[in-house]
This record gives sequence, structure tokens and C-alpha cells, in this order.
Amino acid sequence: MNGDYPATVAEILDDSLTFNPDALRAVRAFARSKPWRGTVEERQQKFRELNTALSAAYGIPAPTLVFAGSGEGDSGSSSYTPATNSIRLTALSTVTMMHEFCHARGMGEGGATRWSVNIFKRIWPRSFANCVQIGHMLRRRDDLSNS
Repeated sequence: MNGDYPATVAEILDDSLTFNPDALRAVRAFARSKPWRGTVEERQQKFRELNTALSAAYGIPAPTLVFAGSGEGDSGSSSYTPATNSIRLTALSTVTMMHEFCHARGMGEGGATRWSVNIFKRIWPRSFANCVQIGHMLRRRDDLSNS
């Protein structure tokens, strides 16, 4: 493992993992909003709403979201900064957003990867099935063909 990251997605998959019911409702509402549709600004607003709803579900101050990209492409340098309680997203990636949110909850890389990948699989099973697993990350097939 690199740091606290799992070596593979397979090692963190857990269909019996339970989630905070309010968090599940928040992610389901986000899914219903079709976060991949709309202008970049509309999509960013959907991510802000998810951030607010997840923060309420876990009773933590909502991190500030900083969008540092075009909204498409590689999420490479997305991060959470505890000192400013802010999440920097370089792409509008659902898994990346949820992963970085887990850091705001105090999770390390392994826990954040486990939670974000498993809730993504639960809410978007077809999208999960269409992803390519590269190490501990999920990538959309079309992102790979555009690289």
C-alpha cells in the first residue's frame, strides 16, 4: 500500500458495509439530481448541495468546496486541507468528492477509499460496473480513452 491507501479496489469492497441513513439519503438525492448533467456551474451547485447534506448527516461543519478545474478530466490533485476545512476538486468526480469529504470526517486514506468506493457501488451499481479499477482507484472507461 502507498501510505494508508489499499493496494486494490477489490480488497476494500464490502457489500455488508452499513452507512449513516442520512448520508445514504443525501447521496441518493445527489444521484437523482443527475450530477453529470448541466453546465459546469449547475454541476458544481449539485456538489455543494451534496457537501451540505453530508455535513448535516455527520454533524460536522461543511467544508468549503474549491473547484480548481474545468469540471472534467483527471482528479489527480484533489485534496482536503484540514487547516481551512476545504476540499479542492480538480474534477467533478463523485467518488473523489466523497473521498475528500471523508477526510473532513477524520478518516485516513484507507477509510476514505473504502467508504467512497462502497457507497458509489451501492448507489450507482451500473456505473461502478463500467469503471476500470486501477490500483485503489476507479476510473471511467471514457476518461481512459481520452488520456
